[in-house]
Amino acid sequence: MNPVRIKFAALGGVLIGLLAGCAQIPLQPELSTAEQQSLMPTWQRHALAIKNLQDWQCLGRIAIRTESQGGTVNLDWKQTGDFSRITLSAPLNQGVVELKGQPHLMMITDSSGNQEITQDPQATIAKLTGWQIPLAALPDWIRGIPHQPKATFNLNAQGLLQTLHDSGWTIEYEQYMPPAAGPIALPKKINVSKDNVTLKLIVDLWSVPPITPEPQP
Repeated sequence: MNPVRIKFAALGGVLIGLLAGCAQIPLQPELSTAEQQSLMPTWQRHALAIKNLQDWQCLGRIAIRTESQGGTVNLDWKQTGDFSRITLSAPLNQGVVELKGQPHLMMITDSSGNQEITQDPQATIAKLTGWQIPLAALPDWIRGIPHQPKATFNLNAQGLLQTLHDSGWTIEYEQYMPPAAGPIALPKKINVSKDNVTLKLIVDLWSVPPITPEPQP
C-alpha cells in the first residue's frame, strides 16, 4: 500500500468527535432584500479588504463527514500569495500530512517523509482519503469571501457573509472572530457541504499583517 495512503488512512480513521461534540450555532434570521441591499456598501468594502489580504496564517480544526466515514484533523494553514502550506495532523500523533504549493501543483509529504507531486491536489486527496476537499476554493471561503464571481450569497446584520452558494457547494458562516481579535472580521466557524460531504472548520487563531480597513465614503 502507498505509504502516503497509510498515513491518510490513520487521519481518516479518527472518530468524528468534533462534529458530535460541537453544537451548531443557529444562523441569524435571513434579512430582507431591502436590508441586504442597504448592507452592500459595507460588504463591498469588507470584501475588498479581504481580497487584499494575501499573506495570512490560521490554526484550527477540520471535521470531515461522508456517508461512509469521518475524521477530525488539526489544521495549520499558511498562505503567501498563491502559495499554500497546509499541515493536517491527526490527534494522538496518528499521522501528519503536509501540502505545499500552488492550486495546480502541490507536493504532498507524510510524516515518514514520503512525497508525491500532483497537478490536481483535490483529486489526489480524494484518491488517497476518499474525502472531496475543495482545495482551490478554500483559501477564499476560509477568509469569508466567494471564490467564483457568479456565486450567490446572503449577508448577516453586520454586512458579512452568512450563507454562500459557490461552485456547487453551500457554505454557512456560523460565527466570526470577536472584534478584539483584529481590525477586520474573519470567520471562526464555517460549515461547508455538498451532496454527502460535510466539512466543519473551526479557526482558533488568525495571524495577519496590519490591515487598514477601507475608508467609508
